[in-house]
Amino acid sequence: MWSRKRIDIAWNDLAIGVSGAVSRRDVSAGHRTVAEAWPSERAVFACLSVRSGWDLLLSELNLPTGSEVLMSAMTIPDMADIVRAHGLVPVPLELEARTAAPSPETLRQAITPNSKLVLIAHLFGTRIDLTPHIAVAHEHGMMFLEDCAQAYAGPTFPGHEDADVSMFSFGTIKTCTALGGGVFHLRDRQLRDALAQRQAEYPMQPRG
Repeated sequence: MWSRKRIDIAWNDLAIGVSGAVSRRDVSAGHRTVAEAWPSERAVFACLSVRSGWDLLLSELNLPTGSEVLMSAMTIPDMADIVRAHGLVPVPLELEARTAAPSPETLRQAITPNSKLVLIAHLFGTRIDLTPHIAVAHEHGMMFLEDCAQAYAGPTFPGHEDADVSMFSFGTIKTCTALGGGVFHLRDRQLRDALAQRQAEYPMQPRG
């Protein structure tokens, strides 16, 4: 385990990052490289961060105003803020102390006719068996997403195979940091393509 705030990155990684920042490179080629590096048969989508990818996803889904997103009660505030920015309602799912995750029963009891999405986070490096949670979500016709930003520990964990979307982060305080960036695994390749198209329409930050 890395000690708190110890950056998991080497000097040669930083040198490569600086080189990439000052030189002109094919962005699409970089996305293909990321996709090919992931040990998953699902569609892979590279984005600026989990938050930007989450915003893209909610934009593409275009859920009715007032729709509920059932979320782990403990998460970074931005994830819930993005939900509200889309006119949706974040519904916190209380966590069990033993697992740092909501129970399947808690999830089931929170579902209403307005519930459209479920997002559960693996917290503090834990990995939760989400099989029963996914079953509950799919039973009610809801998309299931898992936030793996705090759970990535190498390519042996590409996310739950039955999750509709698995989200990974590589920010500065993450294990295997890339000083930024996010990767989504999606079951629906058409959805991945739609997200990529939306992202391609975003304005590019000047290299300077």
